[in-house]
Amino acid sequence: MNCTLALRYAATSHDEVAALASAVTEFQEKIRDAKGYPRINALQQDLQATRQRLAVLFGERHGWHLSKSAFSPSVLARGGLFNGRGYHVDPWPRELVDHGYFYRRDRKAAAVAAHLYGTFDAAKRQDTEATAALHGLRATWPEDFPSWYLPGRTTLIVCTPLAGPTS
Repeated sequence: MNCTLALRYAATSHDEVAALASAVTEFQEKIRDAKGYPRINALQQDLQATRQRLAVLFGERHGWHLSKSAFSPSVLARGGLFNGRGYHVDPWPRELVDHGYFYRRDRKAAAVAAHLYGTFDAAKRQDTEATAALHGLRATWPEDFPSWYLPGRTTLIVCTPLAGPTS
């Protein structure tokens, strides 16, 4: 699939999202087999653009906008704007965020979509939910949208404030 072609469509249907996720996998395979910096660089740019498009589409489904900056778990828990200029910023636990995409609604922190490695059976999901709750967050696993970091190898998890709307 040509990335330029994929990005032209407003991918709102399940089939279109699946096509973009498939393009991510194809770009990763092409990067693995590519030779020469110019070719690898071009493929990496296409991969990044496709991931970015999927991230934007995911946010649009929930009324969120992809943030230009990250924020801490405490900022998300309170639906805040920023971390107080970076002083005493609490880090994200690896059990909650890896390859994170940060979203805002009305400029305020709304959600983080992360792409975690491993299998999430009931016990691991319960542990992840407990970790999220310790930070004032709710962890969910969307079943209607694929992980766009490494489709088939990472699991999409979304953290939102424990109090307040979930969409």
